[in-house]
Amino acid sequence: MLKYESTEMRLLKNRKLTFIIIGIFLLFFLLLYLILSKKSYESTYKVERKKMVQSVYASGFIDSSDSVVVKSEVSGYIEKIFVKENDLVKRGQLLAIISNETIKENLKEVEAQLGKLRDKLAPGSDFRQDLLHAIEIKKSILENVEKNYQRRKALYEEELVSKEQFDEIKKAYDVAKRDYERQLNIYNDAIKTLSYEFESLKAKQRAIKAELDKYYIKSPINGKILRKFVNEGDYINHLQQNNTLFTVGNEKNLETVLLVDEEYIPLVKEGMKVLITLDPYPKEIFEGKIKTIEAQSDRSSRTVKVKAEVNYGKEVFFNLTVEANIIIREVEGLFIPASAYKEGYVEVLDGRKAKKIRVDISPIKFNGFLLVNSGLKEGQEVIIK
Repeated sequence: MLKYESTEMRLLKNRKLTFIIIGIFLLFFLLLYLILSKKSYESTYKVERKKMVQSVYASGFIDSSDSVVVKSEVSGYIEKIFVKENDLVKRGQLLAIISNETIKENLKEVEAQLGKLRDKLAPGSDFRQDLLHAIEIKKSILENVEKNYQRRKALYEEELVSKEQFDEIKKAYDVAKRDYERQLNIYNDAIKTLSYEFESLKAKQRAIKAELDKYYIKSPINGKILRKFVNEGDYINHLQQNNTLFTVGNEKNLETVLLVDEEYIPLVKEGMKVLITLDPYPKEIFEGKIKTIEAQSDRSSRTVKVKAEVNYGKEVFFNLTVEANIIIREVEGLFIPASAYKEGYVEVLDGRKAKKIRVDISPIKFNGFLLVNSGLKEGQEVIIK
């Protein structure tokens, strides 16, 4: 049996189908709108009152509080090393020798010259004896001439010889006297000159020995060799910063040294709290305080050494690496992420809409957050971009 639909029935079905299709499209666009709207504002931050810390990060190491860095004052090759790390040493003990044959040769030459002068100046030396013999000759001549002079003078006073004869012997006497005195002066000048040369060479010898002593590296204190930076055969240039040879100290007296960037040094003050972490104890935080701040910066690293007192209460050792946060200040207030702020404004979520409002914030960042002075209330949601 055949069934026939009326025209009205067909129109009704088509109309329902049209409404269904339109409804599906409307639902699709509504969902798309909600998704896009949500995507735009899905990253938000609820403004709340909290305590935040402003800190300065620094890396560093554990050092000996009484350690001394032994550096070279001269350049040359390491000829011999007499110690190794962890050796106990005494003050003045020889640690290493830097070779310098030139200075040794200079010293030998000066000492050879000193030997020659010492021989000449010796009381029984040939040099002295020759000079003294020449004096004796002049003295003998003077004594003979003086006898003749005195005899002829007596005769002249009794008018037994002429004035010409007296003048002749007097002239001979004066010449003999001058010759004797001149010979005495020659002797005294020669001894004085040699003595001056001897003392000058002695001073030169002391200076060379003092310079040579710089090539003999000695421990400045009693302690232990904490670090050895060189090996035999290494070349040391004392004009460069890599002229460190050893570190000597007492590993029982330890201190924490932090290397703080120059730009943050004005913020750091003595007595500030510092939080330390160590790789051997990854789950622990050690608290200390800033003890001293050095007055000079390291040019190569552009950092300043800051020393801290830390009671670790654990076994730590020399030269262990540390990481630290120096607490500059703790502030309580309303904070927002720095990424939510731009040129004096933030966007606040008002219902489903974003509202741009002006805020006043502190210029100092607290680990990625900004302190809000005014413009926001606790509980508002700011949009993070």
